This record gives sequence, C-alpha cells and structure tokens, in this order.
Amino acid sequence: MSRSTAIVLVPVVAALAAGCANASTQKQNQAPVLRYVGSSTIAHFVRDAEPVYGRARFVLDTEPESVGGETAIREGRADVAGYAGNPHPETLEMGIVATLIGKDAIAVVVNRANSVRDVTRVQLEGVFTGKIRNWKELGGLDREIRPFIVGPESATRKVFRSAILGEMDYAGCEEVRPDAAVLTRVEREPGAIGQISFSFLGIKGSVKALSVGGQNPEPTNVDYPITRPLYLLWWSGRSRVADFVSWTGTPEAEKILLRRFAKAQQVGLEAPGETSE
Repeated sequence: MSRSTAIVLVPVVAALAAGCANASTQKQNQAPVLRYVGSSTIAHFVRDAEPVYGRARFVLDTEPESVGGETAIREGRADVAGYAGNPHPETLEMGIVATLIGKDAIAVVVNRANSVRDVTRVQLEGVFTGKIRNWKELGGLDREIRPFIVGPESATRKVFRSAILGEMDYAGCEEVRPDAAVLTRVEREPGAIGQISFSFLGIKGSVKALSVGGQNPEPTNVDYPITRPLYLLWWSGRSRVADFVSWTGTPEAEKILLRRFAKAQQVGLEAPGETSE
C-alpha cells in the first residue's frame, strides 16, 4: 500500500468508527425508558447492568431509598423498585412481584486511623444506643465515639437495628443522607462509626469495615450477622420490566451482581420466584 493510499484510508476508518459509535448511541437513546425508584444499594447493580443489558434506559431515583421505592411501585410511580430487605406482605398481596436477585451485607465502618478491628454485637448495641461513648471502652484510644446512621427511609437502618439492637432504639446517633454520606463523615472524623451497605465500600479508601464477632462483612459469609436480601419489585404483565427481571438471572447479569453482592444460591437464600405469594 502506498503512503498516499494510507493517508486516504485513515479518515475513512475514523469516519466508519464514528458512524458506528453514533449508531450505537442512537440505538441506546431509542431504547424504552424504565423508571427505577428505591434502594441506592440495588441501584449500584441496575446502573452497572444498564449498558450490558442494552435493551432499556433507566432513570434512577434513589433519594426515597427502599421505603419510598415500595411506595412508588404500589402507587404506580415506578416501573421497577428496589427493596433491600423483606418487602411488606401488604405489597405482595396487591399483586406486586418480588424477585430475589441477591444478598447484601451491612458493614460497620470506622476511620482508617482507628486501631479497633473487631467488635461484638453487644458492643455495637452499646455504641448505637448511647451506652458506650468512648473508644477506649472498645480497646481503642481515649476518644469520643461519633455514631452515624442513615435515614429511616433506608432499609439499612431498619435491618441494622433488627440485627443489633433488637427491641431497643437508636440513641445518641447523628442521622445523615444520602446513605453514601456516611462514608464522607467517617472519613473526616477519627472517632466516627457508621452503618453502610458493603456495596459502597469501594468508594472511599479512608474508611475500613470492622469485623463483628470475628466475622468479616462479606455477602458470601453466612456467619456475618448483619445481612439482608435484595429484591426487585414490579407489577406482573409489564413485558419490558419482565424482560429485564428475567435477564437478571442470566450468567451475564450474575457476573455484574457478584462485583458487589452474593447470589442467593451462594448463601442459602430461597428465591420466591416471580410470584406474588
């Protein structure tokens, strides 16, 4: 090939590549839009899955978290909702389908400079009910404990309370929104401790997760005491949503899910299937 021929081919190849990219973008823009409302934890998966799935565009609203997502799907303001926990029976009685897609762990995070590495469930109970106020009571430095919790609209708060506090309520804790803000506060304050989905931990390198009773906070660790199921909520008979939900069970989707969560089968969770029972 002569040099002059090569010079002509370069812009042609570039034009073809640009044309393919534009066609791909145009195809994506023409895909149906699905409204997602709910858990910011599950939204990680939906956001990661969108370009791979490729047959729909998602508009994500995570501000209402799981509680708002459940309300939105019941009221018809969402095509699909994310609920990080067990949805209410009343929701399923309406005919809404709950599809189990995986399992999440709720991590207890502290500043990376904190020397404490492990706490017991009883110690956590004391911290989040205001009975334990200094890190030296947990084997750390003489420093005030600053506990942070997510808002009541987040299922993380409810699941953590059920697993750690039982019938007691939070006390002496500062509430922050959105959930990811817990990481920012813990990163900035040496005495901080917070609750957050394990799926968020890759965002901030200046926080660390404590083990609880010697168990590491990993979704695949069946002995870790603070875990919850992850559900997609949707109305049966909606073909576009049904196609996406069906796709979440494919090997292609599972590769994406496993970046942050565990498959239900890995940890012994029984999926109810696509039924409203």
